[in-house]
Amino acid sequence: MPTAPYPLLYLERRPSIQSASTPLVIMLHGRDAKAETIFSVEGMLDPELHVISIQATYKLSDGKFEWFLPYDYDHPLESFSEAHFKDSEAILTNMIIALLNEKDVREENLFLLGFSQGAAMSYILSLRGNINPKGVIAMSGFFPRPIEKWESINTKSQFLITHGSKDEVLPTSESIFAHNFLISKGISSEYYEYKGRHKMTPPLLEHINIWIRSHAPQG
Repeated sequence: MPTAPYPLLYLERRPSIQSASTPLVIMLHGRDAKAETIFSVEGMLDPELHVISIQATYKLSDGKFEWFLPYDYDHPLESFSEAHFKDSEAILTNMIIALLNEKDVREENLFLLGFSQGAAMSYILSLRGNINPKGVIAMSGFFPRPIEKWESINTKSQFLITHGSKDEVLPTSESIFAHNFLISKGISSEYYEYKGRHKMTPPLLEHINIWIRSHAPQG
């Protein structure tokens, strides 16, 4: 798990075939997890994808990690502000730019794939526009409401928003809200609801493989 010169630990799986158009998928895990948690599904992702899983900024008491400073989980929408994620956003933005430069990957080949809190971070990073991923896969996440107040947002990325119909942690209404917001801004967004709880399933991952293949640059 490389560290230097990066501030956050990460895991990497090289693609089976490397080319100038190989998609790089950067994975962002959820709350109370590690880089290994979301990286564990890499075997079900297309072997031709270049995969990197980054570990979150803040360490919890149980040794796992999260992306946001603590807020009122009983009233998340009311208590949540940019102060809870500004440091993670800055660190992660700079790290992704550095990784793109080191791996010689163009932004048009970059995909963000986030689960739960990682999905929320994917919205923040892509809509801010300091990085411009080709595609964003936001899985079972919430939509950070501060984004609604931003004076401008990046409209160039394409989104796949997924959510389990029996999610016991976050309701599907959060992903539907995100989808409707993106559509209202003229952003390409697909909403995909699958049968399942707050976790990734093999059918979901196959849908993601197909979606990345159909949206990745050709040649």
